[in-house]
Amino acid sequence: MRFCSLAMVARQGNIHRTRQLIFALVLLLSCSAGMAAGLPVFRISVENTVSHVQTQATQRFADLLSQRLAGRLEVQFYPAAALFRDLDVFRALSQGKLEMAVPGTWQFDKYVPEIGLFLLPSFYGRTADASYALRDSVFGEKLVAIIENGLGVKVLGRWIDLGFAHYFNTSSAISHINDIKGKRVRIAGGVGNSLRIQALGALPVTIAWPDLPQALLQKNVDGLISSYETLASAALWRHGITQVYEDRQYFAQYVPLVANTFWQRLPEDIRMTIAVTWEECVDQARAQAAVAQENARTKLYSEGISIITPSLQELETTRSYLLQHEADIAKGMGIGDDVLAELYEFFRLYDTGLLMAKRPDSL
Repeated sequence: MRFCSLAMVARQGNIHRTRQLIFALVLLLSCSAGMAAGLPVFRISVENTVSHVQTQATQRFADLLSQRLAGRLEVQFYPAAALFRDLDVFRALSQGKLEMAVPGTWQFDKYVPEIGLFLLPSFYGRTADASYALRDSVFGEKLVAIIENGLGVKVLGRWIDLGFAHYFNTSSAISHINDIKGKRVRIAGGVGNSLRIQALGALPVTIAWPDLPQALLQKNVDGLISSYETLASAALWRHGITQVYEDRQYFAQYVPLVANTFWQRLPEDIRMTIAVTWEECVDQARAQAAVAQENARTKLYSEGISIITPSLQELETTRSYLLQHEADIAKGMGIGDDVLAELYEFFRLYDTGLLMAKRPDSL
């Protein structure tokens, strides 16, 4: 029992021994009373380091929750994969080794293939609003239900952002997406990412993030799909990255998951407090992610990274080309025809202005 040990008393001088002994005994009784009260422990795991915008957003949620549920819930926050990597949190949640995690959408395809649809060509080159609108739609609610039923979790609320992933290149110049044909492109993971890159004529390569700088220096890869913030955090301009083709390959988000077995044991008012607290943090988290990406973009530009921004027409032309491969990509990801049909219906309504993302004042 941390803080409750009397060993520290023995190491002190004799002058205040009695006073310290009394204090330690009072503290011991206090700790014992807390244990007897049996406060539920709420462990939250994220993979990113403390400087990452997603970690900071989740930390704010954990701190606010600790304040609001003091004496009723013991909130423990573990950043930097101190408990689990994001690939492992799904099993940890189901086994009762973890109460909450916030993995990226690209991590789901092994367990919930349908969530991989956010990596499909249909989203290539689109704005963030398309992802928000889908999540807020009736179809989005079905996807949430698929997550909850498939993983035995509670999706706590709206998803928070990392931001757009673009194509970052090494020494050879690019001016169009066709210029990545034949290149070895590092991806973070996700079957959808791999198949989409293949459809563009490149070779997807999965390399662990800590090994990427060396792989770039050794020219084992020619480029990668990532975000400005992620690139800046590792100063990859020092390892050979010279250009970015700003094509919005996909919009990366993180999904808040709570183990359902734990969730169901909580009193209704505690569940409500957790959900409301998360919801209050989402808009700030999204805004700060957008600022972080813009600041990182400015930083990369100042370090000499060349930024190529394709026109809207170029993006739509590339998306139209990729859509010819989408049915095969979806099949390779394990996404059923029925889900794909609902996605197409969503975009039919969205592109005609009949669907849009919820705004904070409409929640």
